[in-house]
Amino acid sequence: MMDIITVEEAINLENKDKTLILDLRPEESYKQFHIDQAIPYSLEKIENGEYCLPKDYCIVLYCEKGGLSLIGARILGQEGFCTKTVIGGMQAYKEYRKKNGLT
Repeated sequence: MMDIITVEEAINLENKDKTLILDLRPEESYKQFHIDQAIPYSLEKIENGEYCLPKDYCIVLYCEKGGLSLIGARILGQEGFCTKTVIGGMQAYKEYRKKNGLT
């Protein structure tokens, strides 16, 4: 099952038990800024079925704008994972933080 969620919904999931946050952006982007609990992960691994992820977790995926995470969430969702992808990706996340004085 795959859901599309807002940044605010994603932030509410960041510290929840049984939630795994995957950052699908390039390594350089991840190193510049990322969500604290996020793990850098490759969409290529997901596309090639080269992943070992817990089926009993909710997996939140994000990328730069939301396109790659949507692809990853669909693939994993079809494999029976509970997945959520963040609308607007990291760009929306940064805008939300700035708008709410969280930068």
